[in-house]
Amino acid sequence: MTQQFQEALIRKRRVLAMTGWSNSTLYNRIAAGLFKPGVKVGPRMVAWPQSEVEAYIQARITERNEKIGGAA
Repeated sequence: MTQQFQEALIRKRRVLAMTGWSNSTLYNRIAAGLFKPGVKVGPRMVAWPQSEVEAYIQARITERNEKIGGAA
């Protein structure tokens, strides 16, 4: 039995809710190369792979934990 991985694309509103960022912070981080740009899914629609957003959040948590000397 094989398991299939299904990636979810999430819209900007969900990305902002997950990260706690404002709209301008999201685009500033993309411009600075700190966060990957979204995937174009329509003529005027962009979404982000959920796994990439979750990985970004986890990386920030790991970075914080390393700075304070261990996992919480």
